[in-house]
Amino acid sequence: MPRHYCSEEMSTLAQQSGIAEQIAALGAQWLPAEPLRAHTSLGVGGPADMIRLRDHWRLAELMDYLRQRDVRWRLLGGGTNLLVVDEGIEDVVIQLVRQPEGLKFEGSRVEVSTAANLGATVTESAKRNLGGMEGLIGVPGTVGGALHMNAGAYGTQIGDVVRAVTIFRGASGKLEVLRTEEVRFEYRGSSFAPDDILLSVTLELPEKPYAEILERIKQCNQKRRTSQPVNEKSAGCIFKNPPGLSTGKMIDELGLKGTQVGGAVISERHANFIVNRHGATAGDIFKLMDMIRERVHRAYGVALEEEVIVWKN
Repeated sequence: MPRHYCSEEMSTLAQQSGIAEQIAALGAQWLPAEPLRAHTSLGVGGPADMIRLRDHWRLAELMDYLRQRDVRWRLLGGGTNLLVVDEGIEDVVIQLVRQPEGLKFEGSRVEVSTAANLGATVTESAKRNLGGMEGLIGVPGTVGGALHMNAGAYGTQIGDVVRAVTIFRGASGKLEVLRTEEVRFEYRGSSFAPDDILLSVTLELPEKPYAEILERIKQCNQKRRTSQPVNEKSAGCIFKNPPGLSTGKMIDELGLKGTQVGGAVISERHANFIVNRHGATAGDIFKLMDMIRERVHRAYGVALEEEVIVWKN
């Protein structure tokens, strides 16, 4: 059974007085014991003290405020690739509020706020005859989350079109602009540190006719609708594909589609998706993941690596 969120599990910040007013003075909103299940596409996860920052340019002030109080923190993007434990998180969770003016175009380049929606970025670029990201149209979440994990689909990876990234270094408390050669993008990963907060990215996109981009977007959307459980709560692929192998195919060959633990189910449409179909807990999902790992390792000798990001204390 999930534990209740009690005073001993509050963040160190929540135990101090006048926090809401102090956070508001920094251009942010204080949400104590906010249920993270409301902020994740899986719909699971216990509470955490949250700070939602509206004025992104004041991030350095906020981080200095937290550092002076020795407060541990984590950054929450769109929550689409995230599995949070049922008992909640003791760290303060920071979320950058999406900005309406998130995209600035100049020729074939676009500067994008990392809080911007990834799909909206693809479509707004397409309207200006800029393509190259059509395969990412159905990938949920923010641009920042896509950068951290080098999101990819249907032959497209966001890292391929990145030219510069503005980041806040959690370790040093400094803003930096990194060029392409200073960032390493790899399969479902990057060289960004866990405490790097990405603020904006400059993308360089090839020029294409809008009709051609739109047709490719339609093709990708159709493939996704027929091969993935797009109308159910999930976090995308749970495990990475080992080199030269398909995790979904291995799980399917083991006859595990439709397997259920509590409210969590291995999708019948894509075996590497776990869906929250019946009010699942994070514990249900972890048990199902452990079962998949054990069965795949026993049958194929392959140790599966998580693609979903797991938050636990």
